[in-house]
Amino acid sequence: MRRVPLLLLGAALAGPAHAGELTLKRVMLSTAGVGYFEYAAAADGPVTLGLDVKLAQVDDVLASLVVFDSAGGVGAVELPGEDAGHAAFADVPFGREALASALDYLNSLQGVVLEVKGPRPMTGRLLRAETVREPAPLPGAPDASVSRTRITLLTDGGLQQFVLEDAESVQVADPGLRRRIAHVLDAVRAESAHDARHLALRDTGAGKREVRVGYVVAAPLWKATYRLVLPAKDGDKARLQGWAVLENMSGTDWNGVALSLQYGNPVTFRQALYRSYYVARPEVPVEVFGRILPGVDTREQPMALAAAPARAAPAPMRAMAKAAPGGGFAATEAMAAPEQQAAANEAAEATVFTLQDPVVLPAGHSAAVPILDREMPAERIALVQQGRPHPLAALRIANDTGASLPAGVLTLYDPLEAATFAGDARLGGLPAGETRLLEFAEDLRTTATWQVEDATAMVGITAAQGVLHIQRRDRWTARIALAAPATEARKLLVEIPKRPDGTLLLEGDRRAASETPAAWRVALALKPGEQRTLIAHVDRPVREDVALMDNAGVIATVLNEQALTPAARTALGHIADLRGVLAGHEAERDRLKAQVAEVERDEDRLRRNLASVPAGDALHAKLVHALDADEERLASLTAAGAQSESAAAQARAALEQAVTALTLE
Repeated sequence: MRRVPLLLLGAALAGPAHAGELTLKRVMLSTAGVGYFEYAAAADGPVTLGLDVKLAQVDDVLASLVVFDSAGGVGAVELPGEDAGHAAFADVPFGREALASALDYLNSLQGVVLEVKGPRPMTGRLLRAETVREPAPLPGAPDASVSRTRITLLTDGGLQQFVLEDAESVQVADPGLRRRIAHVLDAVRAESAHDARHLALRDTGAGKREVRVGYVVAAPLWKATYRLVLPAKDGDKARLQGWAVLENMSGTDWNGVALSLQYGNPVTFRQALYRSYYVARPEVPVEVFGRILPGVDTREQPMALAAAPARAAPAPMRAMAKAAPGGGFAATEAMAAPEQQAAANEAAEATVFTLQDPVVLPAGHSAAVPILDREMPAERIALVQQGRPHPLAALRIANDTGASLPAGVLTLYDPLEAATFAGDARLGGLPAGETRLLEFAEDLRTTATWQVEDATAMVGITAAQGVLHIQRRDRWTARIALAAPATEARKLLVEIPKRPDGTLLLEGDRRAASETPAAWRVALALKPGEQRTLIAHVDRPVREDVALMDNAGVIATVLNEQALTPAARTALGHIADLRGVLAGHEAERDRLKAQVAEVERDEDRLRRNLASVPAGDALHAKLVHALDADEERLASLTAAGAQSESAAAQARAALEQAVTALTLE
C-alpha cells in the first residue's frame, strides 16, 4: 500500500507540528467517469499534510479537495506553479532555449562578467562565443580537425580569448546571479523529474485525532454485469447475481481500501484552475483636472431564501435469502453465493453500493466483484413485435430490492439443465419498485403473422360562415394471427406501434395491458396448439377546413362520401348546383370576351390595311365594308358580354348568400 509522508513545516505553524503518514483509506467510483479518493493520517496538534498529485489531476484536486477534521481548521494549500520554471527565468538574462547547448548558454550571457580558471586565467565581460575548427593532425590523417569553442572577453587589458575545452572552469562572477541561475536549474530539474505536483495542506488543531483528505478526479467508470437463472416454472423466482467490473488506474495500490460504487449521472466538468490567466486591460489616458461624480445609491432589499426540503432516509437493500437446495432450479445446482455482499443506499440522485470487506487491488489491475445476489419475482413472456415472424422470448422482472439496479448486460441460464446458456439481455437501469422486460432469445416455436392496411374515412362534417369543416379518420389496422406450440402454452405480449395522436381500438373484449413511449402492449394467453387472431386499429383524427367559395372540387368529393347525412347531402347539393350555374355564366362570359378580343384584333388589321390603300381603290371600299361589319359584331358581342357578366354576378351573389347561410351541425 502506498503511503504518502506528511510534509513537516514547523516554522510555518504556530506550534509544534506532528509528522505522520497519509494512507489511502476509501475509494468511490462513479458511472459518471470520476472517482473519490480519501486519505487518512493520525495527527497530534497542528500538521502540514503533503500529497503528491498527478499533473493532469491538479485542476480536479483544486476544485474538489475536502478536509475532515473534527478538532482542527484548514489553512491554505500550497503547490508549485504549473510552469514554475518559466517564472524562474524572469530573474536571469536568458530563456529556456539557452539551455540547449553550452554555446547557446554562453552567448545568452553577453555583457556578464565571467571568471576563467586554467592555463590562461582571466576576468572580463563576455563578448561572443563561437565554434571553430582547428587542425588536429593524426597519424595517417594529416588534414584532420576538431571542433573547439572559442570565447572572447573584454578585460581591463583589452580583448582576450580562450578555448572552453582548455579551461578548468568558467563561472559568473556575480554571486547573486549565480544563485538565480542555480534556482532556475533546480526548477527545470523539478519539472523534468516527474509528472506530479506536491501539495502542502496546513491543518491547525489540538490533540490526537484522525485527519482525512479527499478529492474527486477522473477515473474509469465501473460497469455492471449480471447472471440470471430463469425460473423453472410459473410462480418460481429468478436468481439474479450482479457483478461490478472496475479498474484501478489511480497509480496507487489499493490495500485494504473501503470501496463503494456509485450508480447515477451527476454533473461533472473540468476547469483549468491551475493555469495562470491574465486579463487584458484597456489603456486609458491620465485624467488631469478631471472630476468624478459618484452615482446615487439605491435601497437594498433582502432576498428570501427557500428552505431545502428534508430528504428521506435511503432504504437499505434487503439481504438475499439463500435458496434451498434444488428449490426453483430443477436439477441444476444453485449459483455459488458471493463471499461478501454490497450494501446499497438509495438516494434521490444515485444509488451507492458499498462492499463490506476491504479491497486489495494493485495499481493497473482490473477486478470483477459481486454486488448483488438474490431471488426476485420473474415471469416468462413471449414479446410479439411487428415485422417479426416469431416472438422474442422475454422475462419480466420486478425490482423488489429496495435499490435501483445499474444498467448493464445480463447472461441468462436455463435452469432445466446444468450450465445451459439461454441468451444475453440488456438492462437499461431499473429503479426500485419498477418492472422491466429482458429480451434474450427468439421463440421459434411460436408464430405471428401480421397483415397491415391503411384507410381513410369521413366521420363528420360541419359548416359555418362559409367554411366547411371535415373530420376524417386515418385508420391503421393490424391483423395478427398468433399460434402457440402444439405442446406448450404461451403468455404473449403483443406490441402495437404507436402513431402520433393515435388512439388504440381492439376488436372484441380486449384492452391494452400497458404501454411504452413507442407502443401499446396487449396481453394474451394461448393454450397448447391454440390459434387466435388479434385485430387492432389505431385511429388518428384529421381535420380539414375548406372555404366553400374557393374550392369547387371539395364539394364533389364530399358528396361521394357514404357517411354524409341526407340533410347535409341536400344542402351541399344545392351549393353544388349554384356553383354549376355560376360556372356556366362565367364560361359564357369568358367565351364572349375571347370573341371580342378576336374582333378587335381583326379591326386593328383592317385599319392598318386601309392606311396603305388609296381612297379611290376598289379594295379600299371592301375594307371599309368589312370594318363596318366588325363594328356591328363587336357591338353585339359587347352587349351579350354585359348580360353574361351581369348573370355571373347574380349567380355569384346567390352562391355567396347560400354559402354564408349554410349551417351544418
